[in-house]
Formats: sequence, structure tokens, C-alpha cells
Amino acid sequence: MKADKRSPEALRAHCCGLLAGHADGGAEAALWEHAWREGVGACLWHALEGRIAMDAEVFDTHVRQPLRVQTTQALRQRRALGELLAALRGRDIPCFVLRGASLAETLYDRPALRPQTDIDLLVAGADLDVAASAAGAIGFRALPEHPRLLLRADGALLDLHADPLDMDRIRAWSHLTPLRTEDFFAGAREGRLANAPALLAPDELLMPYLCFHAMKHSFERLIWLWDIVLLARRIEARGDWDAVLAGARRWRLERPCYYALAYAARHLDAPVPDPVLAELAPRMDWRERALFARVMAHEVVPFLAERLFARMMPDARTRLAFWRETIVPRESVRRQIADGEGCARCQFIRKRLAQAWRLLRTLGREVAGWGRAAIRRV
Repeated sequence: MKADKRSPEALRAHCCGLLAGHADGGAEAALWEHAWREGVGACLWHALEGRIAMDAEVFDTHVRQPLRVQTTQALRQRRALGELLAALRGRDIPCFVLRGASLAETLYDRPALRPQTDIDLLVAGADLDVAASAAGAIGFRALPEHPRLLLRADGALLDLHADPLDMDRIRAWSHLTPLRTEDFFAGAREGRLANAPALLAPDELLMPYLCFHAMKHSFERLIWLWDIVLLARRIEARGDWDAVLAGARRWRLERPCYYALAYAARHLDAPVPDPVLAELAPRMDWRERALFARVMAHEVVPFLAERLFARMMPDARTRLAFWRETIVPRESVRRQIADGEGCARCQFIRKRLAQAWRLLRTLGREVAGWGRAAIRRV
């Protein structure tokens, strides 16, 4: 089979077209490699199964095997989640299952279609130690650099959160939005996950939160945008867009919602009404309009989250604090960023130098592009 030389942007665009049902093809090995990196490999196969003919070797290597791995991991995570929910309920600890494990059961046709690398549980800060103890009682053990927040048991990874923004990493994020743990519990409704009673978030909170999370990771993976597409379909069916708009305004998350929903509507056929996008649209200068155009052209823009979060800060003082914490975080966070054996300080410095070099190259290319565009306008 001829090697696929398409760019990541072209491969992402093709994945979008296939998921939305208005593109042809889908048998190329490179496309499937890209789809699994984006987290949508299982969803893509679900959309195409029975509609395309594939080479047997490509199918076995790029569909059957990774699908088996994802399904096995999903079953392992679901079993662990059920045990965790029962253990926390036994200690009278209310919790929310954030993102993957919850969305897999509430939005997807089959839970295994949604990749689940870990179980994210949100608990009140006062319950954090008791929650870690409850998890420990059923076999979860803390990882060295995360004494009570990241725990593992039998292949399942548990990430405990005391706030939805992870402000323990960068405190300046508290200025991005007033969304807090209390908001999740205030709007909670009873449901079931992994055959256990569980709290579920209302869509007017869930949509802004998912859009914030996707922006936090610079829209690096298509699966986060596909979550948003499926949630948009549910909101459209229920006629709840006014409530979602109110939630976006309440938590000052209009910018993440606009970026995510505009992309989802244009490229993934998410049923987002034009008036909703018009209400969410932030005021952009020429630099942000250029960034937005790149996102809409399927590019994963380097350091997009940092650049957009800086724009969401209320004033120059908080913006400076945000950049300071982002570049040189606290010691405990630096150890987590180092993420390896040996000298944590040395590894952190090496990672930051590599990121600084990447940022300089990115900015250099962008400035050169602006210059060429200015010359063409003249």
C-alpha cells in the first residue's frame, strides 16, 4: 500500500468528514494510525463498519488489535469504577465522575467506543483524604509523586480531584472562571454509572466544562470535540440551548464554548444553532482571529491554551501571575512535570528548555507568516 504523506491537518479533516458522514475512503493505514492518536479510532470504525473494504493486514493491525486493547481497558476501568463508587458511597462521600468514564455511558452507543485512560473523580476538598483511604481499602496505591491524588490498582488509574480546574497546579486559573466544585454538587442529579448509583452534572454545566477542558489541552485530541458533538445532539433534542448559554455566561466560559462549538458545528455537523454561536462569540483582535482561523483549519496550534487563557484573565496583574506560574510552577508541580527517575530539577529544566525552543520557533514562523500576509496586502 502506498504511504500516506498527508499532513496531520489533512488527516484530522478526513477523520472529521468520515465521522460526520460526508467523506469517502477510510481504508488507509495512516488514517487509522492518526485516528487512534486522536482517540476516535473506535468511533470511526463504528461509523464505517460494513461500509468499506479493507486490506486484511491493515484491518488486523490498525483496527482489530487497537480495538481489542481499548475494549479491554474500558472493561477494566468500568469494573474499577463500580468498585470505587460503592466504596465511596459506603463512606458517605459524594463524588462526580468527570469526563471519559461518565461520558462513555451517558453519550456513546457503546461505552467501549470512548477511550478511558483513567478515572477522574471529583470530591469536596474536605473529603479528599477519606476518598483516598476508601480507594486504598480496595487496592488502589498512590504513585510516588502523587501521594493522595493519583492511584493505581490492577491496571486501572484513579485521579482524585478536589476542584474541577486543577487549581492546585496553577492558582491563577481561578481567575479564568468562577466554576468550582460546589457548582457540580449544587446542580447534581442522581443517575447510574458502572451499575452503581452516581451523581451526574446537568448539561448547562457539563457543556461549558467540557469546552474548557478541551481548550485547556489546546484541542489536541479529536475525541474531546466528539464528546462535545454528542452532548450537543442531546442538548438539541431537549431544546436546552438557552440553559447552556446561561451556563456559559455564568461561568464566564464563552470563549472556550465558542471555539469548541464553532469547530464542532462546521466540521462534525454538531447541531449548534447560529444564534447560539453569535451569542458566544468573543471580541477578537487580529492576532486571535489568526489563531481561531488556524484552529478551524484543523491545526493543533502550539501553546494555544496558554495564549487564550491569558486573554481570559481579568487584568494585567492576574495575567502576569498566570504566565509566572505557567513557566515556573511550584516545586511539587515541577516534580510531576519532570515525570521520571533521576534528578527531577534537571529533567524539568530540560523539558522547559525544549518547550521554550519550540515556542520561539512557533513565534518565528508566525511572525514570518504575518509579514508575508502584510506584503501581499500591500
